[in-house]
Amino acid sequence: MGQQSGVGAGLDSFYEYLLKSFIMFGEERDLQLFNEAYENLKKFNRRGRPECNSGVGETPMYVNVRMEDGKTINSWIDSLQAAFSGVQVLKGDIDEAICNHAIYYAIWRKYGALPERYNWHLKKPEVFFYPLRPELAESTYFLYQATKNPFYLRVGSEILQSIEKHSRTNCGYATLHNVVDKTHEDRMESFFLSETCKYLFLLFDVDNHVNKESNKYIFTTEGHILPVLKRGKVDVTIRQNDHWKTCIRPGTNETDCASFPDERRYFLPMKTQYLEQIDRLIGL
Repeated sequence: MGQQSGVGAGLDSFYEYLLKSFIMFGEERDLQLFNEAYENLKKFNRRGRPECNSGVGETPMYVNVRMEDGKTINSWIDSLQAAFSGVQVLKGDIDEAICNHAIYYAIWRKYGALPERYNWHLKKPEVFFYPLRPELAESTYFLYQATKNPFYLRVGSEILQSIEKHSRTNCGYATLHNVVDKTHEDRMESFFLSETCKYLFLLFDVDNHVNKESNKYIFTTEGHILPVLKRGKVDVTIRQNDHWKTCIRPGTNETDCASFPDERRYFLPMKTQYLEQIDRLIGL
């Protein structure tokens, strides 16, 4: 049995489906398990200052730890971890999602892509290829839906322009073999069309039915859009459970997104000093 615990490859969908299963089916046990897992991630995997956008200390970041003692097991993060911000949005932990997303956006700005693994201690990739994964586009989409901050439209535009510049070929879009020299591999993964392109399309198509009726749908971990089962038990649980609130309330037109302060919608999502700290962490 492996000893590594984190929010990246091999583990990411576990947290996502616990929360989404609760939303879809209203089983309290799924929510209980998610809350326990999320609390333990913050206790054992999260490093840095207590608050994302205030206080002193290192940049908050979720690292890989050894299960038996919670000690840091390595110094890399992987590209699949970029999707965790989307789960945090669904959880209602918006500031934490903003902070987590900013780390992967900084890596993207450094290379115009996300390497499969990035060593935050050495400030360079460990696994260099980028197979056009959707995770950063996905979390960018959900953060824009939650905050309506045009900053995330800018992020999406940069992602789109980088893909067009570095991956477009005569017959499609190529995997980057190396994010540094931008060499290609002769393959285009199916998730590029089914997820990466879908999230970017929905990010900019503000009048899309899925966006206007977002409380009626939920995305699977592979980007499939499913209608939320309209069960009274789900709606009551969501409104009454003090341990969970979300920007997407199935079966209602209510949303916690409206509580996001208006003044924060038109400025940078984090204070400049903390964004610059993230840039230094990544080596920009």
